Amino acid sequence: MPRWARYTACRLLPKLVGGVSVFALMKRIFLTCLAAMFAALPAQAQITDLPNFELPNVFEAPADETKPEDERKDYAHLPPKAEKQARLDDLFIKLRDETDADTANLIAEEIWAHWLQSGSASVDLLIRRATAAATNGKTKLARRLYDQILVIEPDYAEAWARSGRLALDNGDYNRAVVEVSQALVIEPRHFYALWTLGNILESLERQDEALAVYSEAHKLYPALEIVKKRKEYLETRLQGEIL
Repeated sequence: MPRWARYTACRLLPKLVGGVSVFALMKRIFLTCLAAMFAALPAQAQITDLPNFELPNVFEAPADETKPEDERKDYAHLPPKAEKQARLDDLFIKLRDETDADTANLIAEEIWAHWLQSGSASVDLLIRRATAAATNGKTKLARRLYDQILVIEPDYAEAWARSGRLALDNGDYNRAVVEVSQALVIEPRHFYALWTLGNILESLERQDEALAVYSEAHKLYPALEIVKKRKEYLETRLQGEIL
């Protein structure tokens, strides 16, 4: 379980009795408990001081042939699911170690291209339409499309992450936290879902938890300025409160 999840669970989940470990049961109760805890959130609460995280317009993974020969890796011996995971693992290592923002952005776009591959041509088409609808302000259409995607492909982390962001943008915190959490259960390294969760926690004045989530996103993608600035802002704010 990622450290941010352990930290957030300790602060957000109710204490269990009888010596039962929160962490051992987290996957089973995390979404249900969070939904109950956030049900009373004000429907009209808004985040007004955070910049937008622009999603790249990428729906196909770049071809390996575009890379220099010595940078290519042979994944041919792996089955499709293992190959995708191996490619992502290698890309995340590169993303973690890259200091140039433009180069890191290209790596992140390649990661996103892999995330967007649901394995179903119809679902891939639906998420394109949903993303376009959300971008163009057609939120009702985007909501219907995301709902349809999640019925067809409930293990599709990218759809959970984007649907959760749409819920947050519409002020539905209860739905946002459940869906973003589900995205992170499926793909704990999803830096966009971490960004959204950090936004939710900030809006609730849970600064410590928000900082922990942003810090995790920063470790995954150090060159992403939007996360770095928010992390530094909260560090300064919390340090000032302690002093």
